Amino acid sequence: MTDFLNTGYNIELVIISILIAVLASYTAIDMAGRVTATQGRSQIVWLASGAAAMGTGIWSMHFIGMLAFRLPVLVYYDFLMVIVSILPAIIASGLALFLVSRSTLGWFKLLRGSLLMGFGITSMHYIGMAAMHTSAVMHYDARLVILSMIIAIAVSYVGLFLVFKLREETTSNQIWKKLPAAIIMGSAIPTMHYTGMAAAGFMPMPNMLRGSTLQPPENIVTLTGAVVIGTLLILGLALLTAFFDRRMAAQIIYAQAIQESQTYLKTILEGIQVGVLVIDGESQIRSSNRAILDLLNVSTESQLQHLWDKAVATHLDSSEFNPSSDGSSGGSSGSSSDSASDYSENWLLYTIQPLLQKIIAKQLIQNTIVYVETSPHQAPTALLVNAVPLQLANTSPTQMVCTFSEITGLKKTEKRLKESEAKFRGLATQEELLNHLSNQIRQSLNLPTILQTAVSEVRELFETDRALIYQFDPNWHGQVVLEDVAEPWLPTIGEAADDCFPEEYLKRYRNGGIRAMNNILEAGLNPEHLQFLERLRVQANLIVPIIVSGQLWGLLIVHQCSGPRVWKEEECNLLNRLGGQLGIAIQQSDLYTKAEQNAMQAQAQAQQLRESEAQLKQQAQALQQTLQELQKLQLQLVQSEKMSSLGQLVAGVAHEINNPVNFIHGNLAHVREYAQYLLNHVELYQKHYPNPAQEIQEAAEEIELEFLQEDLTKILNSMKVGTDRIRQIVLSLRKFSRMDEADFKAVDIHEGIDSTLMILQCQLKPRPEHSEIEVIRDYAELPLVECYPGQLNQVLMNILTNAIDALKDANEKNANEKNANQNPTPQDIKKNSPPQITIRTALIDDQWVKITIADNGPGIPETVKEQIFNPFFTTKPIGKGTGMGLSISYQIIIKKHGGKLDCFSSPHQGTEFVIQIPIQQQMASGIGN
Repeated sequence: MTDFLNTGYNIELVIISILIAVLASYTAIDMAGRVTATQGRSQIVWLASGAAAMGTGIWSMHFIGMLAFRLPVLVYYDFLMVIVSILPAIIASGLALFLVSRSTLGWFKLLRGSLLMGFGITSMHYIGMAAMHTSAVMHYDARLVILSMIIAIAVSYVGLFLVFKLREETTSNQIWKKLPAAIIMGSAIPTMHYTGMAAAGFMPMPNMLRGSTLQPPENIVTLTGAVVIGTLLILGLALLTAFFDRRMAAQIIYAQAIQESQTYLKTILEGIQVGVLVIDGESQIRSSNRAILDLLNVSTESQLQHLWDKAVATHLDSSEFNPSSDGSSGGSSGSSSDSASDYSENWLLYTIQPLLQKIIAKQLIQNTIVYVETSPHQAPTALLVNAVPLQLANTSPTQMVCTFSEITGLKKTEKRLKESEAKFRGLATQEELLNHLSNQIRQSLNLPTILQTAVSEVRELFETDRALIYQFDPNWHGQVVLEDVAEPWLPTIGEAADDCFPEEYLKRYRNGGIRAMNNILEAGLNPEHLQFLERLRVQANLIVPIIVSGQLWGLLIVHQCSGPRVWKEEECNLLNRLGGQLGIAIQQSDLYTKAEQNAMQAQAQAQQLRESEAQLKQQAQALQQTLQELQKLQLQLVQSEKMSSLGQLVAGVAHEINNPVNFIHGNLAHVREYAQYLLNHVELYQKHYPNPAQEIQEAAEEIELEFLQEDLTKILNSMKVGTDRIRQIVLSLRKFSRMDEADFKAVDIHEGIDSTLMILQCQLKPRPEHSEIEVIRDYAELPLVECYPGQLNQVLMNILTNAIDALKDANEKNANEKNANQNPTPQDIKKNSPPQITIRTALIDDQWVKITIADNGPGIPETVKEQIFNPFFTTKPIGKGTGMGLSISYQIIIKKHGGKLDCFSSPHQGTEFVIQIPIQQQMASGIGN
């Protein structure tokens, strides 16, 4: 049996060797980061330095582990061989650092590098073992040698992988990631070393003297101290060098990032249209952009700084600031241009002085509108100003970030919108009063009552001192026949002004012209006319003609006696339209008078021709027909004027709404685009400065910045939907009025139905007195139909209005019965079903189309259904219906269009109107009808 010498280890040195292995591993990970981060010569220097430091650390661990080895014989080392053993460690370390500094490290490269590095570490170990000299003979266990090589390769594989993964770790917690990896590698490397040491066995030589105890190598203390101290110095120097190099590189990168950020921010500020001004803690301008120079009417930043210094000096001066103190008085020094410039600056400072005081005082400014004037002779510029105090650090002074946005155009638009709204409200009020007056006129056929009602309503409507009607006789002489005068002004009944109407004025009035005199003293009147008006105490008047059957009947005049008055265009138009209404009323009265005269003549003739009963009946029938024709003519005139007024009202309202809505709708796209730019800009700030100052965070929370970013786009989309809805309503109003479609033409019937329903939409909505009326559309595919579009819309309006009124009355009646009846019958339940109107269109054949309008209302009794198309027949209360709608509709469908209009109804079964009209009509036939 082979007798091997006993061996052992110094535990303290073993621990020191493991610690040096851990430190060398940490150094390798740290140096790998510097090799990866550098380029060119710097990378070569770091690669060589890292290889030397890492190789020395691995060699030091190996050598201290060998010094920890104990034999019972004396051991010493070949110094040259020991030095040579360092070279494989350094070469293997350089190879490792080169591999981990690459951009990628696949498994094949990792395995190949592990083989080479493991071979280098194994070579270092066994060369170091060869440097050991002793009187015993050294033998190796091949199995343990192979195992040590495998361990070296495995340790190299794990070490390369960990170093590659942690090479670029630069966060604050990097040491807590690198240290465990270094401990793993530092524990694995000694494993290979001590496995290789276990593979060596020592046999005594013949006649060799053995010691009684295990002996350390010669000079162990000196060697250990020198190796440990040298290794620590090398590794520590490497770590310190890497640390300071990393700090310097980080500072350079940070400085470059700050410079790029400042350049980027300056580029953005120069490109936006919002003026930006940053004031430092010493009340000096730190930064500005081109927009603020343009807004404050200065050309250079030096002029802006001069203006700001002057503002600060003015703020510190306790005396009251006067914009004309410099440049407006005294002294001949300086040119006139300098004086004008100083005066312009002073006036600018005067207009924005309160705002500057808040900025200098570091006070928050939110959405403050200031009007900047560079001189008292130029229009002011409206600026929206915001200023936020900003403190970048606790010890740094507070800065002021100010933004200036020009909103002059927006303020002008707002003013125009308010003026348009006021104009529209006034027009709507006047139209409402005009319709009220027209209804009062039509409720009476007594001409004096009609005219007296007109002048009274006109004086109240126009808030004038006197309103009167001047009537001409066939010789063009005239007098005041009716008036309404306020106290204390004198009445003018019976006054004649024959000398006040020269031929040119009469010709003007005959052609429908009006005359407005804001001040009679400036109207260029002849002396007789001026004297006549002064006698009546008139200082301003407005005159419109009253035309009856194409002839000048008289004049409608309003007087302003208390003082001159500027007559507005809408007042002139309104009075002119009222004059037209009076002409129709007078013509209506004349027709009624003629009808009465004809009736009286018919009665006289009937009395005289009583002997001839057949002839009497024939004449009576003729007279009756004449009377009906006159009534129908009267009905058509009244209804025509009513629809004309309604059409003008609808067209006027649609026109007044259309312009501002189109303006708003057209600018919404720009507002949305600008808002998106601002939101993107804020997101960029949030991206590059995720941790702003506490005050900015508080301000963002106070205004709910995230909600504003999310909700702003939704608000703009809602505004666009609203303007689209208003434009659709305006289009429906214009389509229904069809002021430009009074002639015979081919149209889409569905378009007329939809526009009529749009106008009636407010009557279909639920209200406290009735529930919502549901409209069911069942449209077939129809061709274009030749018709009178405006008249056909009138028919649809009349039928739908009657259906809505019937459903409302039935709904109110059913609600009362339901409250009184606690046990409803099936019939009662059916009556309480939701109100509905069903509109169907169909193509009968290739020549006719059909429109069906049905409701589920109470229906029409048979006795009433027989009379619904008769003139003046109505079942509605007095004042609510005239009995003219269905009669006019019948005439339009039958005579104007050559169609059919039928009604099908039964009590409690609803009502159905069926309109049938031909698709194409002969123009000669339509004109003859």
